[in-house]
Amino acid sequence: MALDGTEYHCSESIHCPGCSTRTLANGKTQYHHSALTPVIVAPGQSAVFALPPEFIRPQDGLVKQDCELNAGTRWLQQWGPQIAAWGTTVLGDDLYCHPPFCKAVLAQGCAFVFVCLPPSHPLLYEWIADFERTGQIPTQVSTRWTGKQRLTDTYRWLNDLPLRDGQDALLVGWCELTTTNAEGKVLYRNAWATSERVSEQNVVSLVAAGRSRWKIENENNNTLKTQGSDLPESAQTSLDFWTMRRRWATHTGEWPTSMRSHFPPGILAPRPVSLRHSCSWA
Repeated sequence: MALDGTEYHCSESIHCPGCSTRTLANGKTQYHHSALTPVIVAPGQSAVFALPPEFIRPQDGLVKQDCELNAGTRWLQQWGPQIAAWGTTVLGDDLYCHPPFCKAVLAQGCAFVFVCLPPSHPLLYEWIADFERTGQIPTQVSTRWTGKQRLTDTYRWLNDLPLRDGQDALLVGWCELTTTNAEGKVLYRNAWATSERVSEQNVVSLVAAGRSRWKIENENNNTLKTQGSDLPESAQTSLDFWTMRRRWATHTGEWPTSMRSHFPPGILAPRPVSLRHSCSWA
């Protein structure tokens, strides 16, 4: 299950009590609406299943603005016990590779594969550099033909690396993929931290899972923003917050009965809703 935030309204003049704000360089205030959009994805599968979103909006009793990580934590608290029953692995970008959020995922009985970049995790990459200097990083190399060129995929991995400093640091597995062409030019490189123990047997599948998170943007968020079903203008101002949540909890195809049974009746809407309208929706 991939997590990502998306912005669906932004204006310097149109705003409502549910808007988040940011101050621009010119001193003006910009109002915007965003949401966390969880989506079931799988490597090699073009279809995705959208799950109920969590809107990023001012929270009662809090002075600080809401954020994507807080929305993700609320979503896990509400839906975690149900998705854990599916043996779910949570996917996300480097923002989610944060010890408190990783622990929140584990507390719900789920696994995780999050992008893990050097600028955000200097201590972890110091450990990797130490293993690299002594030649102790396991490596697996494979080649493939794309129909136009031959590419080389180099996988590296390590286990039991601290995600941050401290006695109670969460230990994670780490894996990296570097893809080069016949001339040795690097075409792709990325790395992930995971709760799974990485080995020669599963490193390829873990990387494939980590890379499949991109489907949340292409197959889900962009579809909702450009091809969703528009509501009549008169309906926009009458939608309450829960109604909007239900209407966004949509899919691009039929939900299997076995999956639908995990959700309360009526939470899955029959069609996607466009995200092109005003902030009166949130």
